Amino acid sequence: MVEKILFVIVVFFSAYSFKRIGIFKKEDADVFINYVIYFSLPLLVFSRVREIPLAAESYGVVGIAWLAVFVSVTVSLLMGTILKLKDKTLRSFLLVSTFGNTAFLGYPFAYAYFGKEGLSYAVLYDQLGSLLLVVSLGFFIATRRFSFRETAGFPPFIALIGGIITKNIHIPSVVLDFMNLGGESLIPVVLFATGIRFEFSVFPKSLRLSALALFLKMILTPFVVFLITNVLNLDSTGYKVALLESAMPPMMLAVVLAIKYNLDVDLTLSSVMLGILLSFLTVPILISFTI
Repeated sequence: MVEKILFVIVVFFSAYSFKRIGIFKKEDADVFINYVIYFSLPLLVFSRVREIPLAAESYGVVGIAWLAVFVSVTVSLLMGTILKLKDKTLRSFLLVSTFGNTAFLGYPFAYAYFGKEGLSYAVLYDQLGSLLLVVSLGFFIATRRFSFRETAGFPPFIALIGGIITKNIHIPSVVLDFMNLGGESLIPVVLFATGIRFEFSVFPKSLRLSALALFLKMILTPFVVFLITNVLNLDSTGYKVALLESAMPPMMLAVVLAIKYNLDVDLTLSSVMLGILLSFLTVPILISFTI
């Protein structure tokens, strides 16, 4: 886990440093963002979906993923309305307090605590639970409109459907290798793009809202999931991983969507970065109650 956070820090601040010395401009992040949306993310989704095991417990894990998003978005919308947030800020607030970093941080956390079995459930939670809602509800929040045509044409969504349809169809290894390599480029490119857009001034301006979003996403939502799984006596590995994933910090894709659709980038950046750091404290505490 130390290596993972070190990787985040090095790539992120390398991009930030390159911007500061004039090699990149803030606007250059748009090119990297388009690379993520139209190339690396669809490849990653397609290749990972094909590997997901489907069993009885799997549906429960996906159900918890949907429940976590429902709880988060409902409470966040209520809070945002009470605070009378402006439209762009409200939509950014909903993104960071609703959708978690269930892949980049969720996968290593699940593997560290629950091994290969835990990783399989983490992929299931992320792909059929979190991602499916991101490319539908998340896209709606970011654009303030819902269009089946636009959602169906969103590259990651197309990749998700394609991966499900071709799950039992043989694909040449050379094609799968290409997809795996392309998909693996997602994380460093997202980090680099966010580093280029980052300014330290975002923290003072967005700290209050970021703190509230992180409380809703990383404490309140997993607490609700914890209560439900305990009442229903759901204590198998799959449900423990689902609880773990529900406690992940805001997704990095929130920054991508904020940049792409001109939302409150400062709020998304500060929430994502602070959330990553806080997760190394909050997640072990949560796990201590479940193992």
